[in-house]
Parts: sequence; structure tokens; C-alpha cells
Amino acid sequence: MKPERSLASVLLELATVLLVTALAFAWGMQTAQAERGYTAIGGEYLFLLLPFMYYPGKRTILDWVAEIRELWRERRV
Repeated sequence: MKPERSLASVLLELATVLLVTALAFAWGMQTAQAERGYTAIGGEYLFLLLPFMYYPGKRTILDWVAEIRELWRERRV
């Protein structure tokens, strides 16, 4: 059975993901403006999709690891 995560760990993970997203977006905007020489809307706005890609990606990787562990256990027996 999977252990439950505390609310504090969930909130810390969410805060970390949002902080990384904000920092990546700020860096992307500054880099894009320096490259272009003017303010415009471009690909740097894709950084705002990081939280929406993080959670499904995390779930996929955790499921993949669990499946590999299960196959490994079956193979050892």
C-alpha cells in the first residue's frame, strides 16, 4: 500500500514547481528581449506550461518505475 503524503510535502512540491516556472519564464523573457532587442510575445510563454507538463510526466515516470520494479521482482522469483 502506498504511504500518504503530508499536506506540507504536497504544498512544498507545488511551490517549488511554481517557483521554477516563474524563474524560467523570467529568464526566458529577458533572454528573448536581449536577442530580439524589443519586447514581444514568443516561445518563452511556453514556460508557463511547465506545471501542466510536470504532473502528468511525474505520474508517468512513477508508474514506469513501479512496473519495472514489479517485473524485476517477478523475474527474481
